[in-house]
Amino acid sequence: MSESSSVLRLCVSALALCACAGAAAGDFEPATCTRIADIPANYAIAYGAAIQGLFDDYATNGGSAGCVDCHFTPPPQPSGNLDLSPGLSWGHLVGVPSALDPTQVYVVPGHPELSLLFRKVNCDAPGVGGRMPLNGYGGGLLPEQQALIYDWIANGALPGTSNTVFRDGFEIRGFVP
Repeated sequence: MSESSSVLRLCVSALALCACAGAAAGDFEPATCTRIADIPANYAIAYGAAIQGLFDDYATNGGSAGCVDCHFTPPPQPSGNLDLSPGLSWGHLVGVPSALDPTQVYVVPGHPELSLLFRKVNCDAPGVGGRMPLNGYGGGLLPEQQALIYDWIANGALPGTSNTVFRDGFEIRGFVP
C-alpha cells in the first residue's frame, strides 16, 4: 500500500469517527477530550481485574476512590441510575441505554467512539452531563486509565479476558488525534 493511500485511509477513518461520534452524541464536543492516541494499546484486558478494578478503586495517589463510591445501590438508587458494583456492572453497561438519555448507550461493543461510558470518562462535554468522575473526585482518571476503557470497548467489551484489539494500524485512537 502506498504512503498516500495510507494517509487517505487515516483521514477517512478520522472523518468517519468524528461523524459517528457527533451523530450519536448530540452536543458531544471532541475538542474537550483528553488525548490518548500516544498511550500504548493494552491488548490483554481482564474485565474483573482491569475495568471493574477501576470502578472499585482508580485512585493512584495512595488514596482510595472508585466509581462505586457513587454508583452503587443504596436506597433509593445509585447516582445516574447506574450501578457499577462488582457482579452487576457489565450487565448494566453493555448494550444498555443511558437512564439520562435513552438515545445514548453506555457501551457499544467494538465502538468506544459511540459509547457514552468512554465519552464520560474522556471528555468534558460528553453529550450527556459532564466528565466522570464528577468534579475530578479522587483525582480523576489518568489518561492511561481512560485508554484502558477505550481498549476494552474497542475489543468488544467482553465480560471475561480479551487478548486482541481490532486496530489495523491506521485507526485514530481516542477523539483527539
